[in-house]
Amino acid sequence: MNTIVTMTLDDLKKTPLTEEEKQTIRKARAIPTDDCPEQSKEDLAKFKPWYEVHQKDENSIKIDTDVLEWFKAQGKGYKTKINAVLRSYAFG
Repeated sequence: MNTIVTMTLDDLKKTPLTEEEKQTIRKARAIPTDDCPEQSKEDLAKFKPWYEVHQKDENSIKIDTDVLEWFKAQGKGYKTKINAVLRSYAFG
């Protein structure tokens, strides 16, 4: 049984593919896409990752002050970054 593994570019930089994994990729067959409609560049630009459009709950959590200050120091979007770190920890 084959296992599908997804990796980000950062994952690949941290842990490059082995020769065996590269061979497996080279042997892989293309997935037929005849029944998929063509997408224009404009259509593709509208797509967002699932987690960006997934409904979010508004809630309150306690975070150590030093941790929160570190995220805030990273600039705009610190809450999104906190969410990304939690998502990565929860789902790998």
